[in-house]
Amino acid sequence: MSNSYLNYRGRSSDVQDHVERHVWGELEYIEAGAIIKVGGTDTKDEEANVIVPGSGTSFKLKKDTDSEVFLLASSSDTNLKLALLTIPRDKQRRWKEGQGGIQHPTDPEFALDFSDKLAHVTKNKFAVGEKGELEVRGGDVYIRGRLIVEKEVVANKLVKTPQVVNGTENIPGFEGNKQEEKKSSGGGGGGGTQMSFEFDEPFDGVGIS
Repeated sequence: MSNSYLNYRGRSSDVQDHVERHVWGELEYIEAGAIIKVGGTDTKDEEANVIVPGSGTSFKLKKDTDSEVFLLASSSDTNLKLALLTIPRDKQRRWKEGQGGIQHPTDPEFALDFSDKLAHVTKNKFAVGEKGELEVRGGDVYIRGRLIVEKEVVANKLVKTPQVVNGTENIPGFEGNKQEEKKSSGGGGGGGTQMSFEFDEPFDGVGIS
């Protein structure tokens, strides 16, 4: 990345409120992280390191996509600017009230949509595992591994199989991911400490400044 040396007035104008609005240029992955080239209205092109939010979600758009990039600037030096990426405004999913999730960066109809009733992958293009051990492709579901069922299997139509073998196999227990436990209210964490004083004689406040 390049350094830009400006006078005081130029630096103040450049930084403004520590946030700069630019347009997506080109994103490149480097040895650690990524940098993005951005352009703006009547401004020179710049490069900045990309911020990946705490949830770890990110994306890469095509070169010169019409999408906003915001630079968080602590100075006019590009080495001290961090880029916050956004998806194109006209491609943002319209989430219903009380729902949210993760969407495809350029397809608002393709998302993992969470509601109170279910987590819904909205298109029939879905796979799990390094080798696609479970895959949904169109109207078909593929299982590339053994299928062990604890209860009865119900098939409303024909079952096609080369052979049937009698036997059983136990299924291991399951423990899903849970939230971290809350800290007790008696611990630290900004609750503050109350101090009390006892005086043998009435206190007149003298000596306190």
